[in-house]
Amino acid sequence: MNIMGQKLECGKALVIGAGIAGLMTARVLSDYYEEVLIVERDEFPTEPESRSGVPQSFHPHRVLPRGRIILERYFPGYVDTLIELGAQPTQGESTVTVNKFGSLVNQPADKDASSSRVLLEWVLYQRVKQISNVSFLPNTEVKGLITSEDQQTVTGIYTKSRDELKTESSLTADMVVDTAGRSSKVIKWLETLGQQVPEPEILKVPLGYSTRYYKIPPHVDQNWKSFFYDTQAGEGVSAVMVHRIEDHIAGATIASTGGEHYPSTNVTEFEEELKQLVPSEIAEALEQLEPYQGPRGYRLAESVRQHFEKLESWPSGLLVLGDALCSFDPIYGQGMTVASIEAETLATCLEEQLRNPQPDFELSVLNRMQQALEPAWWLSSVSDLRWKGVEYVYSQPLKGITFAQKYIDLYTKKATALALEEGNRALFFTLFMMNGLVLPPREFFNAHLLTLLLNDNGSVEEQQLRAELGEEDPQKFQARIDELIPSFEAAYDDRLKEMLAANYQHAAAE
Repeated sequence: MNIMGQKLECGKALVIGAGIAGLMTARVLSDYYEEVLIVERDEFPTEPESRSGVPQSFHPHRVLPRGRIILERYFPGYVDTLIELGAQPTQGESTVTVNKFGSLVNQPADKDASSSRVLLEWVLYQRVKQISNVSFLPNTEVKGLITSEDQQTVTGIYTKSRDELKTESSLTADMVVDTAGRSSKVIKWLETLGQQVPEPEILKVPLGYSTRYYKIPPHVDQNWKSFFYDTQAGEGVSAVMVHRIEDHIAGATIASTGGEHYPSTNVTEFEEELKQLVPSEIAEALEQLEPYQGPRGYRLAESVRQHFEKLESWPSGLLVLGDALCSFDPIYGQGMTVASIEAETLATCLEEQLRNPQPDFELSVLNRMQQALEPAWWLSSVSDLRWKGVEYVYSQPLKGITFAQKYIDLYTKKATALALEEGNRALFFTLFMMNGLVLPPREFFNAHLLTLLLNDNGSVEEQQLRAELGEEDPQKFQARIDELIPSFEAAYDDRLKEMLAANYQHAAAE
């Protein structure tokens, strides 16, 4: 690792993959390396459009609040650019959220925009293209790693063009970062170097969803409401979304977890199932829309969290980020945000290395990334493991899953009642901020809130939570919580904590 106490005079970094993770990584590296090259297997589009290397781009994507904070830091004004290109401002737009305890209408106060993954990636791509020390090599596959003679240092990559000539070449670099996603070959490359890759955590999540898009006519556009249905385990369908993207287009998505049922891609069957799942108000609005594209399906078998940080001898000059490091159930919209968190973590580590160089830099970065992504992995596991057919495979069990499930059930019940009966959305805001990866889980799972929850007139939800808690003395609640769930202490840096302290009370009051 040739960090010399300032921006490298002759340093070059290679990024494998030009998706959201790759673009974000290149943006971070451009502050520390003289040259950054992004190698991408696809041709780059000349306008916003799907790439073959991103098969799920047709379906809905979203950036969680934590991701939005990070993207705004590195790409200031990117939301304004999205809106200029046709994305829909979400500030003040109504969203109907339905759970088993009731139906709420919310209006986001923060500035954001609804868009497709394609448009977001285009905006970031255009921004990165403007960085003078970043360049792109499209239509090129990475075939392997170049290493030092002792195989302890990665010094570049072997490439092969995807045109008719199939030209093979090599590129040298001081740092190689693999952001190639689920199609990454980094495990194969490590095994070629004689590495024994540690056991990954696997969440076997048989997931299927189907999405159809519609044109929104002006008379419907004026009164548009997005819709999210958070179903309960065992109902066959795990989520339903009706969401607006850019250019007055709306998408409807039906998702199913567990493998017993997959939403149809047949037009008639899809429309029939959708009408059965949404409220009459949304169904009536959908009938006035003009079919545009789809429905198309997407299937996924598992989420995987690699533990490269457990390798005794990780090669210097190599890092892994994004879905190649940890892939998520896409229904929760965590992937792009976690990739942004990992890229920001890399920036923090580079800054520290500049000030105080330490050995084993890359291994340290991988450890820090694991700490940073842990809350997202745990929260998605808490949700997915409610479903029959989902299985967690690892040598060590996840902590506190059933307790968290019962806690969130009762919390959601209380939050819904408080919002419907008193118009007080403070509890919902707290849950939203945790799921948005801004609020540490320890600020949500705590003795104060637990005491509030365990006052539900002996309801079924209260009894189930008490049974999982296994403690009746309120003075011992916090100690018991500390035993049950992970600490996540290293997942949130001081900058985020300061921002949270400054803004949390004001936003909660609104």
